[in-house]
Amino acid sequence: MADPRIRQLVIKTGVVKRLSKEKTTYEKEVNIERTRLEKFRNDGADDHVLRKQQEVIEECEMMIPDSKRRLQKEFDVLQKFLDDEVDLKGTETYTKAAEIITEAKGVLAV
Repeated sequence: MADPRIRQLVIKTGVVKRLSKEKTTYEKEVNIERTRLEKFRNDGADDHVLRKQQEVIEECEMMIPDSKRRLQKEFDVLQKFLDDEVDLKGTETYTKAAEIITEAKGVLAV
């Protein structure tokens, strides 16, 4: 039977990968919405449209700290798991988890 630690490692790696992507997506969405607001301003859009667009941007911005906090928490869990289970180091799953950790560090640094 397969080692249950491998299964846990796959799950934890998937969570960190998903949360990294989520944070990046929110950041991109903020930039897209800011560009859209600027376009609305340049086109002379109605004040109501501008206010609504600003609200959309603020909602997106509110999601970034929460996703960063959740990513940091799961990042720490995965990092501790990797530190504790060094005997899995030769496995492909461990290598993939280490790569995801490296990518997540970059996402968290932004």
